[in-house]
Amino acid sequence: MAENCIGIDLGTLYTTAAGGNGANFCLPSEVGFPRDIVAKHLIGQPHVLGSDITAHRNSLDVIRPFEKNALKYAINEQEWRNFHQESASLDRRAASLILQNVVESLDLPNPDAVRCIAGVPAAASPHSQLLILELVEEFAEFAAVVSEPFAVAYGIGAEAKNSVIIDIGAGTVDYCYYYGALPKQDDQSTLGVGGDHVDEELRNQIHAEFPSSKVSMQLARRLKERFGSVGAGPRSAIVEIPTKSGDIQEFDLTNVIRDVCLNFASKITNALLEHLSAITCDDFVITKSRILLAGGGSQLSGLDEYIEKTLSLSGRFEVHRVNDCRFAGALGALKLARELQTEDWELLRQQENPDAKDGENRSDAA
Repeated sequence: MAENCIGIDLGTLYTTAAGGNGANFCLPSEVGFPRDIVAKHLIGQPHVLGSDITAHRNSLDVIRPFEKNALKYAINEQEWRNFHQESASLDRRAASLILQNVVESLDLPNPDAVRCIAGVPAAASPHSQLLILELVEEFAEFAAVVSEPFAVAYGIGAEAKNSVIIDIGAGTVDYCYYYGALPKQDDQSTLGVGGDHVDEELRNQIHAEFPSSKVSMQLARRLKERFGSVGAGPRSAIVEIPTKSGDIQEFDLTNVIRDVCLNFASKITNALLEHLSAITCDDFVITKSRILLAGGGSQLSGLDEYIEKTLSLSGRFEVHRVNDCRFAGALGALKLARELQTEDWELLRQQENPDAKDGENRSDAA
């Protein structure tokens, strides 16, 4: 039975999955739908995923269903009802197609008896949790959701006990104090901006500083990933990029990229300070704990040292990155799924999201 377990991290930029059969899979969290009848004829498919989107991007309407915190973070009851009734909506359809693709790509031995746990932002609304749960249930016999930073910590195991996990994704930054049990409400929080916000801000700042430049969101993301840093010495970023006149020119983006990344690092750290102050455990002392960075944004150069310096921890405390920033959440969710007994699944669902379950029952009664 453990071979049919899956852990999934529904990332805003990438969705990762880990199977009990040892298979891992990563897929961009986007689906391309042909723009018109000509594009549909030329592509020959009703939708495309993965590398096929890159090949046909200009012919597609590309939907990122979790972009700007959609679906999995802040929807309310009315929005949940709308999604529940309008199953043909592109966002919901795209999310379902992504889940279907990652589940099938793991090639589990008994796909009709899948047990799956998916990660959601730490402060996801009850109805966002419920919507993700419903999507997972389309492909799983048993399904549950847990907060993404908790899944990271659970996968690490005893070493993560008494740690604060910071999971830095494209849509949100999630915080969780982990002590070996499901976190209470005060033990976790979410900053509602992430790497996508940095990309958008970087693009806007480049256009403001260099009005002739022409920078897409994809290019802004590549520039951030290549040159982004919050260390003492910024990385030199003298690059050639397209202009509005149609040619290529060289621009010095060093200061622009540094300032945008520093602003994001400041947001992360300010939210961390608020999170630490809200932890109710009387025994919690930051210098006796650990701070672990996860998610794609954890790779921002110098971020660990920036947090240490801002919290005045340098020389007596170290911030660490997890070993596998991309799959840590999926592997932790898989570990929990494999260890749950059949009777534990409903208990986990009730403990994680009792309010949303009540909403589901009210809807059924109506």
